[in-house]
Amino acid sequence: MAPCDGELREVAPIERVTEVVAKGHSYGIGELLADHELAERFVGGTASTIYLHPRDYHRVHAPCDALAHRVSLIPGRLLPVNDASIDYDPRVFAINERMVHLLETGHGWVAVVMVAAFGVGNMSCPYHRFDPHPRELQVARLEPPSRVGKGAELGVFHLGSTVIMLTEKPVGPVEGGNALPRKVKLGEALFEGAKP
Repeated sequence: MAPCDGELREVAPIERVTEVVAKGHSYGIGELLADHELAERFVGGTASTIYLHPRDYHRVHAPCDALAHRVSLIPGRLLPVNDASIDYDPRVFAINERMVHLLETGHGWVAVVMVAAFGVGNMSCPYHRFDPHPRELQVARLEPPSRVGKGAELGVFHLGSTVIMLTEKPVGPVEGGNALPRKVKLGEALFEGAKP
């Protein structure tokens, strides 16, 4: 399900070299997650990019029932994530400040990456408190993992930006869902499930 309201702009494969190709460019998943070892888990999976307009609902939710094993707050820039910026350099997603929720699900591992942007006050998480705009990587390993139900809140943008959802396995769009970009609503089915 869609973890947030927004515009689904890209559904792209995660390549062998842990890169996702977006708009003819590529950026490293290891850089996005600030964890190259974790990035290997998502090779062969799918990266879905949802842009949140300032008028959208700015809360991000669990796409399915899950165990939250880790949440990280990664320091970075607050560059704009508009079309012109992304066309110029899609690495902006891996340069800007990010909050990464690592979830174990019945469909494999999922990473929900909240990417901050110009004008974002900060991001917050209901199951772990972070100081806003860190200067160093902050990683909270949740022991035991926190159980989150489908639709449970993962985080809040204090304004808007982008969410990138990584799946461990490749997924296919729901029937009629190939046209991009398209508006999506929280809870809307995005995929049929993991491909064999």
